[in-house]
Amino acid sequence: MTPAAIHSIATYVRLLATASLAAVISACTPQAAPPPSPEPDRFAALEADAKIMSHRWTAPDGVNLDAPELQVARGYIESENNYDRTADPLTLYPGFNDVAHAYKSPPTPRTGTITHHILQVEPTTHLEQPVTEIHVCDVHTQTAMPTADGWTRMERRFYTSLRLQQTERATNPLSNLDYEHRLPYPTWNVFDGWEVERFTDKRMGENDPWRICMSQIPGITPDTPVQERLQGSPAIEPFSPGWPTLVDNNE
Repeated sequence: MTPAAIHSIATYVRLLATASLAAVISACTPQAAPPPSPEPDRFAALEADAKIMSHRWTAPDGVNLDAPELQVARGYIESENNYDRTADPLTLYPGFNDVAHAYKSPPTPRTGTITHHILQVEPTTHLEQPVTEIHVCDVHTQTAMPTADGWTRMERRFYTSLRLQQTERATNPLSNLDYEHRLPYPTWNVFDGWEVERFTDKRMGENDPWRICMSQIPGITPDTPVQERLQGSPAIEPFSPGWPTLVDNNE
């Protein structure tokens, strides 16, 4: 064998050994872990739904819609309406499942603005315990459902009575809420420290809440059509009052 051939074989052997060693080292070296996947946005569904349906609240003089018991009632009713529209559990507000059950049903894909009228807030007792009873008239005349040839407004009013009771685990109101900057939904558990019960208000007097909801709510007259076809979807009004922003003290 010529010297040149011997040299070529030796060079090949060295290259082969180097490649093998590199492969062994690579196999033994710990691989960098892939970056963790970002956590899903808990409020993505609520943010999307707020662009399709909004909630506006009115109340008699002297009733603070940001009082804890009013926030509980608002959160309960808004959650129910969100879920009725979407059938998506992620459109329920944080903590709703701790105070109520959302029963699975086909979605009712309405859009527009629901106006909720606080009719009465009454501190009272139930089973010898202090409670707050809140009566609300939910008006759906500014909502509509998509149809094959446009939109149909469904004239509907719902009358809701809620009984709220503070529990032993009740905590003081959050001090780190920014009431100047608001969102369409709460990012904290407004139900913490409360029990919520639906009940039937059997009062039928002309000035009792049920009668007011059925006959005295502004914008609804006896000749308001039950169904009305619209040229386009109803306006989605800004949320009112909306929800204060939870401030992260670690920022």
